[in-house]
Amino acid sequence: MQPDDDPFAPLLTHFSARARLFYSGNLCSHVNFDAADRVGYLHLLRSGQTRLHDAAGHTASLSEPCLVFYSRPLTHWFDPDPVTGADLVCATVAFDHSTFNPVAQALPARFECALQELAGPRALLDVLFEEAAHAHPGRQEVLNRLFEAVLIMVMRTSVQRGKDAAGFLRGLAHPQLGKVLTALHARPGADWSLESMAAIAGMSRSSFAATFRREVGETPGDYLTRWRMAIAQSMLQRGRPLKLVAGEVGYASQPGFLRAFRLVVGMSPKQWLRSSADGGMAPPD
Repeated sequence: MQPDDDPFAPLLTHFSARARLFYSGNLCSHVNFDAADRVGYLHLLRSGQTRLHDAAGHTASLSEPCLVFYSRPLTHWFDPDPVTGADLVCATVAFDHSTFNPVAQALPARFECALQELAGPRALLDVLFEEAAHAHPGRQEVLNRLFEAVLIMVMRTSVQRGKDAAGFLRGLAHPQLGKVLTALHARPGADWSLESMAAIAGMSRSSFAATFRREVGETPGDYLTRWRMAIAQSMLQRGRPLKLVAGEVGYASQPGFLRAFRLVVGMSPKQWLRSSADGGMAPPD
């Protein structure tokens, strides 16, 4: 697979996530994870049994090796079996640019699956569990990186589930729309039109537009504009000059880019940079 053929490569380049191990061992009593911590939580149950509850009213009995991922802050708790306990390895997850991160927005608030369903090499999980069980030098950083790889496996699995996915992840599961989304992600600055997108999908314009809206939840034009603005926000926060960003995301004129940015974001790039929690000095126009 070439880089331009990888639907996740542009997403993970601009919108990464940071995982941090915080627990590994046998849990034998009630433990609570508070939404006030403002992070996501990724739990791997290796063995044992526990009840899972969350503030949204979800309850589940977990007794097989599985993954539970809360991509957004939501209070939840485990009540492990008092006899077997629950052998868990857990990490917090923080998404970069969380307020406009398309990966964070597309992932379900809660994701559960058996470990055997995860789309990726089982050996990666074996290494993670092996590393968690020993105090090797650099253990924390190795496990942080392994958990970030598990997040990519979660994204793959969500795409494989197809109709159970949402947004662009659901679209990527579609054999024709997936080609278009991959191209849009890789080349946001191209001169895209409904005709050129439909041609990649091998569909008529009307059929493509209707299918895209049904599967992704918005029109192709709206999705492209939001994707371009998300890329622009990422570039601006990294200090890319505004006059260069406009062209790199497909706008021949700066006024056109500024109109689109204000329409999507609700303010000018400079106003947005000043108001964003991690924004720095606005670049020159």
